[in-house]
This record gives sequence, C-alpha cells and structure tokens, in this order.
Amino acid sequence: MVAGREGMISFPYHSALKRPILGKYDPLGEYLSEWLGDSCTLTFSEVEDIIGASLPMSAKKYEPWWGNDKTHAQACSWMHAGWKVERFRLGEERVHFARVDRHPRSLGERPAGNKRSQVIVRNLDAEIVAELKRRAKRKGCSLEQMLRTILTHAARPERAALIAEADRIRAMTAGPLEDSVSLLREDRDNR
Repeated sequence: MVAGREGMISFPYHSALKRPILGKYDPLGEYLSEWLGDSCTLTFSEVEDIIGASLPMSAKKYEPWWGNDKTHAQACSWMHAGWKVERFRLGEERVHFARVDRHPRSLGERPAGNKRSQVIVRNLDAEIVAELKRRAKRKGCSLEQMLRTILTHAARPERAALIAEADRIRAMTAGPLEDSVSLLREDRDNR
C-alpha cells in the first residue's frame, strides 16, 4: 500500500505470486510481470509509487544503478520478472523497460483467467485518505482491502442491467410453470 505522498493512493495486487515479496524492489518486478505489453516506460516517481518508497539518490544521479546487473537487488527484481532496462534518462527521471522473456523462471506466468490491474489515484485530499484509513482500521482491514472492496462494489452491474437479465432469462421459459405438487403426484402415480 502506498499512501506516503500527500493525496496519492496506489495499491498493486499480489494474488498470484509464486514467491513472497521480500525485497524493497520486488513490487516493481511484480508490476512488470503483470504488464501486458513488451515495453514499459515509467517515471522515477511512478517507480517510487510502485515500490512504496523513495528511490535512493544514487538512482537519480548514477547510471550504473539502472544497469542490468544481477548483483544488484533492484536489477534482480526486473530481470527475474523477464525484463531489462533498455534506456533511461536521469535528467528526465524516466526509465524504459523492455521484455526479454515472456516466461520468467522465478515468477511464472499468471493463470489466463486471473488478470489483475493496478490503480493509482492522484491528487486525493489528505483528509479523504486519512478518513479511509480510519474506516479501514475500524473494520480491521488494510486501506488496500477497503479500497478494493469499494471499487468492486462500484463496478457491479446496475439494477436496470440485472432486471434486464432476469427478464431475458424469464422469456426463455415458455408458458406458465407447472405446479410442483401435481408433478410429484404424477411421478409417484407412474411408479
């Protein structure tokens, strides 16, 4: 859960992980593993939102920090997910990742029917975030779970759509339904 910046909420889903998220940069690898395209450009600020922490100053000053070097924790996160840093611009604070392996060995591929997305809400009033945190605490759940529940309920079909579907199903049954008592009696008499 990321709410460290004023007015920002971000929550990645981690439901189909093959291993627990242990390192600071693992959420970045998970984010990239869920990315559908073959390339992904992120600002440093977006990377910080994804990992839930600030990047070190070395990431903003030194090119080798973005190298595809397996001895660095940050590089392991994207490389284990099947990605590499193709280019970056320190001055613009942007990094461009390219997919090199659709079937990373360490994370595996997500099941086809289990697609998840990430949502970032920017410019949210700090009071709203604080109130949502209070409500989540009262309910004994995380802010992330609370927001997931709110969004899930908001995306449910509207009443009119449900009524239309019920009418469609009702139209598929021709004529009036028979009385179940008479059907049971008929079945018993046929034995």
